Amino acid sequence: MVGEIGRDRLEYQYDMSYCDIVLIIRGYRRRNVLLYQLQRLNVFASTFAFSGNHKGLKPEDLWPLYFDNYKEQTAPPLSDEERNELQAEMDAINRAAESHD
Repeated sequence: MVGEIGRDRLEYQYDMSYCDIVLIIRGYRRRNVLLYQLQRLNVFASTFAFSGNHKGLKPEDLWPLYFDNYKEQTAPPLSDEERNELQAEMDAINRAAESHD
């Protein structure tokens, strides 16, 4: 058997395409996201256990991982001016819809 992919060595060497091998390895790496996060938190806690985190770093700052790019980006909060503009636009759309009824 070849590693954790569970394939026979001869099948791995002669029957599987390179693309299949890459996809299998990529799948195993993506499956281990929780393990990578746990390791990162362990390293983070070990690093600042006795010296303290004076710079206010987060685990993502200390050890960035490939899946950090996929986290949801939150939109910046709206200012009062933007909120009023949007409300005025919605009111205008609602008035236009009511007049067509």
